[in-house]
Amino acid sequence: MDEIGLKKVKLRSVVLSTVYFLKLDEREDPSSIAKKSKIFLKYLKNKLPFRSGDFVGVKTHFGEKDNKTYIRPQIVKELINILKTIPVKPFLVETSTLYRGSRSNGIDHLITAFQHGFGWEKIGVPIVMVDGIFGDMEVSITVDGKHSKEVNIAADVAKLDGLFVISHFKGHIQAGFGGIIKNLGMGLSSRKGKLKQHSLMTPEISREKCTGCWMCIRWCPKDTIRKADGYAVIDKAGCIGCGECLAVCKFGAVRFDWGREGEALMEMMAEHSAGVIKAVNGRVFYITYLINISKDCDCMGGRPKIISRDIGVLAGDDPVAVEKASYDMFKTINNQGIEQFVNPRIDPLIQVYHAEKLGLGTTDYNIQEVELEEITRIR
Repeated sequence: MDEIGLKKVKLRSVVLSTVYFLKLDEREDPSSIAKKSKIFLKYLKNKLPFRSGDFVGVKTHFGEKDNKTYIRPQIVKELINILKTIPVKPFLVETSTLYRGSRSNGIDHLITAFQHGFGWEKIGVPIVMVDGIFGDMEVSITVDGKHSKEVNIAADVAKLDGLFVISHFKGHIQAGFGGIIKNLGMGLSSRKGKLKQHSLMTPEISREKCTGCWMCIRWCPKDTIRKADGYAVIDKAGCIGCGECLAVCKFGAVRFDWGREGEALMEMMAEHSAGVIKAVNGRVFYITYLINISKDCDCMGGRPKIISRDIGVLAGDDPVAVEKASYDMFKTINNQGIEQFVNPRIDPLIQVYHAEKLGLGTTDYNIQEVELEEITRIR
């Protein structure tokens, strides 16, 4: 037989991450979701990276005062109850925000959490403000980032044995959507870390569109917006780029350079997420709820506009895969990406692909749906 010369072809080896999916009914009652969530996590219990006796921080979002779209405490409680059976020592962890509101320091943040049902008597675990009362308790973590080689995260995160991350997939005016990466990167960074992430966001106010309602002045955390000739004007030297003026302006008067500045914000959120994950040696499990999917973040008070029907719950140990699957599911259900409902000028997947480049996971995934009959069988 003649020898046939074969060209050597290097094949890309694709390792798929498994993302587990539990379908939910439209506008399902929180108590029903809580019950299903408990059985869902029980089914996945052997996938959790925790050991008996571990101190495990449970990161969720308590919602801005009077917000109606955050993940309800009865759902969080049932997830925590499964963690207790390992048994680990679970507790809720949070940090303070940059902007004015009901969560800008540890005391006010705790009061808001209690008002929203996250007290000991409802959840059965304490809340720890891992960045201290004023957000200045921090540690520096080295990362191999595009923007940062060192990120500042909440100090007590680095003392944890692991993290259990409960995220709510919803819109976000600066990032297109908020999910795991925002929950970790912004949610568990120190005040200094949050400032770093917003440092390139430099807004301007259009005189043509400004109505003089002064809402931006009331919400600016640094008092860098002033009245001038009946219009709002931003002092750029003092601006921290938090984006609150953009979020509260109802008239489209606040403008950003979305191409450069929005991209940098998303990439820096991913880099701070990398620091958080590194701090706990990668021992993290993620569960994301695609319910009450709102146009605005849970950082906004009141009831934000709902832009999609409820979809379900995604879970796994790969944050990139769960995040990408969340985006893809929304797009499939609604025939367009979430950014089209929130801010069409930005590409929200920048944060996901940057997280992938940082080695946090892969966008190559497969969905494993957990059928209701199956989880009922193991009850």
